[in-house]
Amino acid sequence: MKLSNKAAMFSAIVFPGAGYFVVKKTIRGVVSLVVTIGCLSYPMTDVFQRAVAVRDKIINGEIPIDIVLIREQILLTPGSMTQQDVSTLSLLIAVVWLVSIIDSYLIGRRSESKTQKSNI
Repeated sequence: MKLSNKAAMFSAIVFPGAGYFVVKKTIRGVVSLVVTIGCLSYPMTDVFQRAVAVRDKIINGEIPIDIVLIREQILLTPGSMTQQDVSTLSLLIAVVWLVSIIDSYLIGRRSESKTQKSNI
C-alpha cells in the first residue's frame, strides 16, 4: 500500500492525526491528538458532572431506582455546555480530522515522489 493512502486511512479511521505518525510528522500528530482529546474531554466532563448530580439524588433517596426516572433526571439536570459549545467543538474536531486526512495524504505523496526521483 502506498504511504500516502496508508497515512490518509490512519487519519480517517484510527484517530484524527494518526496518519502524521505514519509519515513521521510527530509534532503535527501530537497537536492533532491533543486538540481532539481536548475537544472530547470538555463534553465528557460535563456529562460526568451531570451523572454525579443524579447519583447524589439517588443516594439521598430523592429519586427512586427506576431507569425511566433516572433517564428523565439526567436529561433535566442542567449542564455547563450550551448547544453552541457542542456545535463549535464538533466543528473543530471535524476540521482537525479533515485537515489531518488531507495533509497526511499530501505529505505521503511528496515522500513517494522523492523516493521515485531518487530511484531513477
